Amino acid sequence: MPTKLKDPGPRRAVYRIIRDLPPEDVEKVASYAAFLAQQRRLEDEEDLHVARERRSQDSLPLRKVLQEMGIA
Repeated sequence: MPTKLKDPGPRRAVYRIIRDLPPEDVEKVASYAAFLAQQRRLEDEEDLHVARERRSQDSLPLRKVLQEMGIA
């Protein structure tokens, strides 16, 4: 899913950089971008798995955790 940027400037700058690369470097950039997207998907899946596992566990109120840490 593409990210919508409020300021299109950075996206345009990246496009200009990529546009001026030799084809073999564009392929490397595209491959790396695909790798990063896959890593993000795997991390999201892992986060969902852990959240589902821990859903039935008792939780502590944030206030109590902060008190135990001496922050509150």
